[in-house]
Amino acid sequence: MPLEETTKPAVNDKHRPAPFFILGCVRSGTTMLRDVLRAHPNLACPEETHFFRWASPFGTPEYIKACAESAVLKKHRAMDGISEEEFKKLLQTSRSRPQLMRRYMELFMGRNKPQATRWFDKTPQNVYGAAMIFDVFPKAKFVHIVRNPLDVVASLKLGRQMKVDDLYGAINYWNEALGIVNVLRRCGPARMHEVRYEDFAREPERCTAEILSFVGEQPVAGLYPYEKIVAKSHANENVLAPEAVAAVKQACRRWCLHYGYFAAEEKVAVSESQK
Repeated sequence: MPLEETTKPAVNDKHRPAPFFILGCVRSGTTMLRDVLRAHPNLACPEETHFFRWASPFGTPEYIKACAESAVLKKHRAMDGISEEEFKKLLQTSRSRPQLMRRYMELFMGRNKPQATRWFDKTPQNVYGAAMIFDVFPKAKFVHIVRNPLDVVASLKLGRQMKVDDLYGAINYWNEALGIVNVLRRCGPARMHEVRYEDFAREPERCTAEILSFVGEQPVAGLYPYEKIVAKSHANENVLAPEAVAAVKQACRRWCLHYGYFAAEEKVAVSESQK
């Protein structure tokens, strides 16, 4: 098939329901959530795009290099069934990030799930461009998943998927993502749905139904083998030394209080201080 035909959108994106974006810190369960939601017959989502991750303006050499030359993103595109020649054509002929995103998604859907009626994106690092997504996709909604920072930091230190050796580098992945998401939530509360990783893993079917309702889709019986979803924790693996655990709790205290992590410890500390 000629390249021009493969990169031509099969359907005018304007006629599709608005997309939605999964946001969250890396290692917070975004992949788990993506895999559940894209099992829905109407929904399609590629591996990861990263189109909104970088601060360099679209079309600049820095942006083009970041998108085109990353070995990880090349692997993701191969998983999506999109060749490097096709992607370079999309990148060269698009005039903005949203145009690139729409054209990539249409190509992905046409090749992998033509019966789907809408697309969504799951790229944790796109949180750094979340304000731009909020602006250029004004009808889009956002699903934010948050996880206990001790497990996020431990996972990053272990490096089974991605590795961050510096303790505060790992901590700041969590703190920065939470800060950005909460600014967006205040700007458009009706556009944001939040779920804790631990709650989703404990009651995945209920949480999935709530998310689908939020984005305007009907639950489907037998959508996903929810019994396979198990909450994972590194609490008993001794990944973090006691002083590292204390540092994470102190550095992440603001958003831990907001999302109810370590609430019992906070109550004890307050009680002790009042004696």
